[in-house]
Amino acid sequence: MLFMDDLFKKLNTLIKASLADVVGEDNLPGKPRRRLDPRKLGKDVDREVKTLRESINNALAYEDELQGRVAALEAEVARWDEQADAALKQNDEANARYAVEQMQRAKQRLTMADADLRDHQLVTQELIQRVNMLDAAVADARRAEASDDTPPETSAGSAPGQVLSDVLRDTREKITQMGDLIAAKADVAAASETPGQQAAKVADEQAVEDDLAARRDRLSKR
Repeated sequence: MLFMDDLFKKLNTLIKASLADVVGEDNLPGKPRRRLDPRKLGKDVDREVKTLRESINNALAYEDELQGRVAALEAEVARWDEQADAALKQNDEANARYAVEQMQRAKQRLTMADADLRDHQLVTQELIQRVNMLDAAVADARRAEASDDTPPETSAGSAPGQVLSDVLRDTREKITQMGDLIAAKADVAAASETPGQQAAKVADEQAVEDDLAARRDRLSKR
């Protein structure tokens, strides 16, 4: 799992908890929204929501980066594929084998990049949905405050001393701490190779031979 996606998933989880704790459990997707008591907004709520919006922008920018990575790997696979054919046509077995090996590795990276992109898109959509819900709850509370229409018995988030801006600030600070921890774990994982990854290298050798045999057969019929 990518470092950034781990971070955004944690952010989604904490925003969900914030909505449940302060805005009310029935303010979650698919349920009628209760009004948030304006007194529970907190003085810094606009700044905290803006910070979450910046997180969405970061998520969308990272999605563009992943799409670029997928496109680059697709081009790399196609390039090695062409080079393998060209080498076989010249009876250059060594370079053909090398090109196929590189193509297989690029395909593996492409499969992982495709999965990362799909996963990240789902995480980003959830993040957008939750921040939009949060924004709507704040807007509703502001309108109620302006019209002096906040019946105590229907207001959500009545825990003493708990305000939304404080909860969001705590969420942001937890995310920063989690980001440092996830980054450290990612560095450790990148520095080690699992037995499964070692086995995959052996399996690749057979895949290369199968690919070369299929190429020879295809090219001989042209």
